[in-house]
Amino acid sequence: MADIPVSQTQTSERQPKLLSDARLRVVIPTLKDPRIMVAAAQTLWVVLGQTTYYFNRDPVQLTAAIGTALVLDFVLMLVVLRQITLPLSAYLTGLSIGILLESYDWRIFVVASVWGILSKYLVRDSKRHFFNPSNFGLVVALLLCPQIATIAPGSQWGADYRVAVVIIVLGLLMMKRLNRLHLAVAWLAGYVMMACVRMALGQGGMVFALGPMTGAEFALFTFVMLPDPKASPPTRRARIHWGLSIAVLDGVMRYFEIRYSMFFSLFIHCAMLPVVHWITARQGFEEGSYWRLWGVPIGRSTGK
Repeated sequence: MADIPVSQTQTSERQPKLLSDARLRVVIPTLKDPRIMVAAAQTLWVVLGQTTYYFNRDPVQLTAAIGTALVLDFVLMLVVLRQITLPLSAYLTGLSIGILLESYDWRIFVVASVWGILSKYLVRDSKRHFFNPSNFGLVVALLLCPQIATIAPGSQWGADYRVAVVIIVLGLLMMKRLNRLHLAVAWLAGYVMMACVRMALGQGGMVFALGPMTGAEFALFTFVMLPDPKASPPTRRARIHWGLSIAVLDGVMRYFEIRYSMFFSLFIHCAMLPVVHWITARQGFEEGSYWRLWGVPIGRSTGK
């Protein structure tokens, strides 16, 4: 999406509030909505992973994560925004949590999904939420429930580098379609750069430093979580710096052997995103609405 001056764009992202005088609306994504492509790719990915490539995820846990996210987001959209909607973003959130989270207790999947969805409504600046919901839910689960919550092993795909190469290539093609290729490349380049720095400092060899790139968690982070337009800067230049900065912080935390470093790095950066939005807005730029939606009001307005 092009970077457009604020004066020439109207964004549909506003802080949610009860709209007691507004008509109920049915809102569904159009086929041009970028989330449809991501949802289709991620669903196919999960199906292949579950049936062929050693994901071994518990269907009950997957269902708990996805179902909780869908139901909660649907109810909140109905109550807060008075919209009957297809909760596509919630589906991506629940699916990501269901694949990435590891726990013997299915209830942690429910709680992580609740935290993720609530972050969209409760943790906001004046116009939008700024955390990626799945990242928020995962990080909070890791911080508050460290005894029962971890990230699933990165050796999913059966540690077959050929599958990882195919996934990365297809993921980059998808990022090009979504106009987020520059962000993904910046992150990948920064990751490789920091891996080389860590090797130069004596922290393992090439397999140790670059091996995580072949894992399913790395691909999901790179092609689903990181490019979330609501949780990244509004200009191309800022997104390139964003991807590089996340990689640098991730590399530093990996050097000090901090687990789940890329998830923590994104979380920390997202916490600073309102400042980034404020700076870019003062420069006269703000990206317009990201989703492609079709909506129709139903019933009569209660406004006077």
